Amino acid sequence: MDDELLGLAETCRPILGGYPIDPQCGSDPSDAGLLHLTCEMLADAPSAEYDEAALTEVGDALRAELSDVPAFTTEAGPPIGNVAGAVLDVWPEADTVALIERTRSAIRKARGDEALHHSGGRPHISLGYSYGTASSDPLNSELRNKVVPRRATLLVDRVHLLDVAWTFDDELGRWRMTWEPVAEIPLGH
Repeated sequence: MDDELLGLAETCRPILGGYPIDPQCGSDPSDAGLLHLTCEMLADAPSAEYDEAALTEVGDALRAELSDVPAFTTEAGPPIGNVAGAVLDVWPEADTVALIERTRSAIRKARGDEALHHSGGRPHISLGYSYGTASSDPLNSELRNKVVPRRATLLVDRVHLLDVAWTFDDELGRWRMTWEPVAEIPLGH
């Protein structure tokens, strides 16, 4: 795992705790938790409607499309608060955008254009999702003044196909993301 990235996320965690943001990193500094960089979502059907054959088809398409994509290193950061929560932008982004486009191509081949209804905007890693409202001005000031270093090296050497679910946590009174691994596709294999 990327120790620099985990360190950056862990440095942000106590700051995010003062805002209505559900941190994606685990409570242990070595736990990536749900930190992720979304390449694409399958949007043609709810995940419950994807049977094993459909998931295998998508996994096989990803393996074929990504077999000649080499692993690469980029950077994540600085941390930014926004309307959706808090993110780390990915820069330089050229290799990441190319990976996203190849992932989209694989999904298009396996599921058709109707599976592609998502635009995640600029490549980013979600540090946490907001579950309420607050001003991002003091959050961004805290992130800017208290988080050093502001960037972390990120090694991208695999893509994970995940079954993602949003479930309501009655105890916390908010929605939480969970996922189950479906396939892991190493780059350049």
